[in-house]
Amino acid sequence: ALYGFDQEKEFVLLPLDASIDSPMEWLQSLQTPELAFIVTDPLLFVPEYKMVLNDDEIHQLKIESTAAVLIRVIVTIPQIYSEMTANLVAPLVINEKNHLSKQIVLTSAEYDTKHLLMLQND
Repeated sequence: ALYGFDQEKEFVLLPLDASIDSPMEWLQSLQTPELAFIVTDPLLFVPEYKMVLNDDEIHQLKIESTAAVLIRVIVTIPQIYSEMTANLVAPLVINEKNHLSKQIVLTSAEYDTKHLLMLQND
């Protein structure tokens, strides 16, 4: 479940637009058609992005290999798209093998909930 959406238990990742290659995807609720989030792989924008799962989280998601793990972060795209941000504090961890997923809250102060994705030209 996502924080604030406890009743939503099933989501699917869909292309943002099937006709273009995009680093963004839709995280679409299977229960509520009008509920979807734009997500992306944080490593595309923050190559040094790191997160560590504790033993409990690894057990909950039944992770046997890191190769089967996808990380996605929720993106906010305002009217001025160059000001889009990603929530690096609460990534979604998805086990591709068994489709279990969980939103993790990172406790280190290393990341921001509104990390700018595009370089700002001053």
